[in-house]
Amino acid sequence: MEKRIVEYITNLIDGVNVEVTNSQIIIEKTPEVEIIFEVEGLSFDEMTKKIEDWYLLHSKISEYINKVDKDMSCWTNNDTVIIYHPDWDEITFPLDETIYSYEDVYEEIKEYFSLKYVPVKACYSDNYIEVLIKLSEVIWGDGLSDVTFLLDSDQDGSHKIHYEISAVSEHFATTIQKNQGYSDIIVNENFTTLKIYNVNDVESISIDDEKYESTIWYIANCILFEISSKYGVAIELLELPEEEDEGYIETDLDVLNSIEKPFLKKKYDIDLINYYHRALNMTDSEFKYLAFYQILECIFDEVYQYETVQDVKQIMNSSWFSSYNDNDIMKIIEEVDRYNKGKNDREKLKLVLEKYFKGEVHEPAYLVANKEISKIIIEDLSAMKTEKEMNDLQKLSGILYDFRCECTHSNRSYPFRTQFKKTEGELEKYISLVQKVAERVITNYPSK
Repeated sequence: MEKRIVEYITNLIDGVNVEVTNSQIIIEKTPEVEIIFEVEGLSFDEMTKKIEDWYLLHSKISEYINKVDKDMSCWTNNDTVIIYHPDWDEITFPLDETIYSYEDVYEEIKEYFSLKYVPVKACYSDNYIEVLIKLSEVIWGDGLSDVTFLLDSDQDGSHKIHYEISAVSEHFATTIQKNQGYSDIIVNENFTTLKIYNVNDVESISIDDEKYESTIWYIANCILFEISSKYGVAIELLELPEEEDEGYIETDLDVLNSIEKPFLKKKYDIDLINYYHRALNMTDSEFKYLAFYQILECIFDEVYQYETVQDVKQIMNSSWFSSYNDNDIMKIIEEVDRYNKGKNDREKLKLVLEKYFKGEVHEPAYLVANKEISKIIIEDLSAMKTEKEMNDLQKLSGILYDFRCECTHSNRSYPFRTQFKKTEGELEKYISLVQKVAERVITNYPSK
């Protein structure tokens, strides 16, 4: 029977050596690459069936990968499918019949080669996005190795954009390693990614759409904003750097592991989100305060115009007003002119806070929602005495605007700055204050 087995295999597969013992059939591609079949007690037909099942998978994978790239070849041993290419290191896929069926591993290989790659930043396929992330304070690495949270099995995420943070997937790590040809940087198990699901279905956009990559960054930034504003952990998108120095962090990450419902709650205004992440990624300085303040500043005119329009509408809806009466029309012009002269930036900031910071909520809810902000103002900055003073938006806007002026005046000869008068500790508290106010405004601002 040994001769029949050898003849059967060599007719089936070219260029292999075959060794048959009482208990094993060994098919050797090279001295280092082989597959062993345990065949003790099996009949010839049972042996050939086992070999044929293996060969069908091998042939199917070979045919598929040759369509992807004619220079690829593969081998399948007892526990691994190995894919070779002359230009990169081998790629392996686990093959364990107790976990994977042969069909499963074939589908996994197809899924891997269907990934679209954004060099050293992201990969994606239908309804799946994976982007590299890191804590903002970290210079090298990502600082997130202790973080893993996933959607609970009892939560239905099929019709929502949901996400998880966990170690970089083997597929993405392999893709980076394969395409970049790294020798010193080992991606697998050393980096963390944000994985986002269902964007294509929820947003009704194809991965082939020319705007899809910009959609990736927008959705990812919305999620990272929610994490930063709710949990106080600043995370940014990561593009793998050239430097290999490691940074050190002190951020408490346990709060991330407590995330229970990792759904994207809303889509935020793209300009405000971009301003936010630009500020978040800056080192602490008066420039960082101004960058967060710019979020508030960029909607000054919009809110001011809205207030002006409401005033004009009130006049026009009055019983005495006539669009045919020049004097009545002149009253509107005078009102707009008065408003233009009276509303400086300090007043415009107050309007922004009225509309998008406090809004229409009742006082108790407003004070509870903003207790972190009142704590900074009262305990850290001694700028108010009681929580009740938070209701005075003129006072709050004055605190924010006056410090903005201090930052601006210290930079009149930028980039040759005069000395900034606040201590590092005070500056840090003011940055924390304006960041939290900006987060509240972004959260309340309607997405377009």
